[in-house]
Amino acid sequence: MPGALGIFLRNLFYPLLFKKVGKRVNFGKSVTLRHPYKISIEDDVTIDDYCVLDAKGLENDGIYISKNVFIGRGSILSCKNGDIILERNVNIGFNSEIFSGSKVTIGENTLIAAYVYIIGGGHDYSRVDIPITEQEKISYGIKIERNCWIGAGVKVFDNVTIGEDTIIGAGAVVSKDIPAFSIAAGIPARVVKSRK
Repeated sequence: MPGALGIFLRNLFYPLLFKKVGKRVNFGKSVTLRHPYKISIEDDVTIDDYCVLDAKGLENDGIYISKNVFIGRGSILSCKNGDIILERNVNIGFNSEIFSGSKVTIGENTLIAAYVYIIGGGHDYSRVDIPITEQEKISYGIKIERNCWIGAGVKVFDNVTIGEDTIIGAGAVVSKDIPAFSIAAGIPARVVKSRK
């Protein structure tokens, strides 16, 4: 339902679906929720229009969203038996996706621009006698530490840590660890400068 009435009704009834919802949480229109009983949301969170929160899995804890987090329009948080943790003051730009096959953690005060893909998992592809979709799913997890800025269109692959206070330039592909206080860019992403 659009307009002020829609906002009022969503804020009234959506919290009943979740594991936990804090104060002053705002839900945009057409938000898709899957397994909301495995999603915890703290105070002062905004989930913009057309977002998807999917906490599916049999052995995972699901999605945890800390205080003062903003999730931009059309963004997707998707678990496949993994966990997603967004710490305080994380800001996710529109049309971004975070996928977790094990654990993806985004540290406090991290800014994620639009069209960023954080891909915490993949498939084994060593066999050619069966389709890739039927081979083992592999996930080591991703950690983005606090105070980072991830530029527009960045791709972050599984088994990567991005150290605190790091900037990743727009369009970069992060396939290896990036140390703290770095500025990294390129395909694959390489450190081009230290912030210290």
